[in-house]
Amino acid sequence: MSFFDKIKASFNKSAKQIKELSKDFNTDRRITLEKKPGDLEELKAAVDVGDPGSVAAYWVYAVACLGVDYDTGMSMMKYLFADLEPYGRGFTEGGGAGRAGWDLSFNERLEDDDYRWLPRAYFVGAKADNGFNPPEPLAVDLHYNRHNTEASNEQSFKALGRLNVVYWVQSNAAGNKVNITLSKFDGSERWYVTSGISSSGLFYDQRAGLTAEARKKLYQ
Repeated sequence: MSFFDKIKASFNKSAKQIKELSKDFNTDRRITLEKKPGDLEELKAAVDVGDPGSVAAYWVYAVACLGVDYDTGMSMMKYLFADLEPYGRGFTEGGGAGRAGWDLSFNERLEDDDYRWLPRAYFVGAKADNGFNPPEPLAVDLHYNRHNTEASNEQSFKALGRLNVVYWVQSNAAGNKVNITLSKFDGSERWYVTSGISSSGLFYDQRAGLTAEARKKLYQ
């Protein structure tokens, strides 16, 4: 195969992969968590790492677990997360700092009842009337962010062999939206969350959007 034939084959492969992404993942999706993992091993058995939607939904779950058991939540987050090597093809599972992009300045919110409930509000059925305790099985509505997905793939797919998809989730409290970027490398079928800011974003303060009565129900 000539050099130019190799380039053409590589381009066709890239186009095929992007087409597959468009076909399979470029849509709004509701992901139901059939299992509610209690630890890292149970998470590994429950999540489908070949599906970015599954990884994104369990990411929301893992972040919510931080306020229940920090070590368990963090272990789950580290399994689902990777820091990308800038302008390169490498990545570090769990993040270079070993805390899955989590901002330690937010730790105080994990100790405060006024904040711990915030990630729960992103699950389907979580609302003020039930203290933002979602019904089971847990489910997350993922909204496809076409603009950010196409922009990130234009920058990184051909140059770095990295395929991306971006979903956003919306809180049922005051409507806050958080983008979750997921990426996988050419030759791998595993997706990782690669936007660490999404973890702290799920703890964005929305208490002002609740009535005094609704806030009381958070602690019942």
